[in-house]
Amino acid sequence: MKKRKVSPQSGKKWMILTAVTLVVAVVLVVFFIQWRSAREEQEKVDKGVAYLTKLEKQNVSEIGKSIDEIRAEQNLALADSDESAVWSSFENAAVLGDSRAVGFSFHEFIPEDRVMAQGGGKITDLPQYYDQLKALNPKAVFLCFGLNDVGIGFWPTGEEYAAECEKQIAALQAELPDATIYLNSILPAVGVGLDADSDYPRIGEYNEAMKTMAEEKGYHFIDNTQMAQEHQDLYQEDGLHVQPDFYKYWAANMMAGVNES
Repeated sequence: MKKRKVSPQSGKKWMILTAVTLVVAVVLVVFFIQWRSAREEQEKVDKGVAYLTKLEKQNVSEIGKSIDEIRAEQNLALADSDESAVWSSFENAAVLGDSRAVGFSFHEFIPEDRVMAQGGGKITDLPQYYDQLKALNPKAVFLCFGLNDVGIGFWPTGEEYAAECEKQIAALQAELPDATIYLNSILPAVGVGLDADSDYPRIGEYNEAMKTMAEEKGYHFIDNTQMAQEHQDLYQEDGLHVQPDFYKYWAANMMAGVNES
């Protein structure tokens, strides 16, 4: 059987058709890639617009709160990842308080000359440390009182105690005009500690009053409530005092309060 001959003209047409097909295919591929890229960009824009719209509707204080919470979490995480970095933050600070605060120096976390605390300490003890504080000239002062203040009965309500705190902070600030003073919330009692005094279950009320006072007067307040709840396992058996490992979290939470302010 004779083979059918393909004319040169037919071969040329086939080559042209193939070339056109390839060009069309390339154009379609390029168009698809550009279309998909444009779509992805539009999706990003849409998400951005949606997020901005959400922010517009969100209360400004709530946005600030979420940022503060993130910073606080980062500081608390530092207590586990780099404890030395936490303690180095207290190089130019002073800690004043009761028996709970004594642990900062007793366990050698903070130098003894920077921790002015004693068993049975009360917020009204501040004046006895004025001279020592002036000599030390700290950049930051952390007040860690409250357990004895609640139990002693001098201030039956949180509001009365908050008023005393305001008075003491104002007087201390006059003595140390260049220092920033931070009022710590009272560490809660847990377990059997709640039965140690009839007013210890009301520590939360005192903390709320202190926080309200600080906000109204422009003082710095550090809330330790959540941190303490998360580390209840690091309390001592009496449910009032805390174990050595608790202090790094307490210190990290104080530094979070500094960063927030």
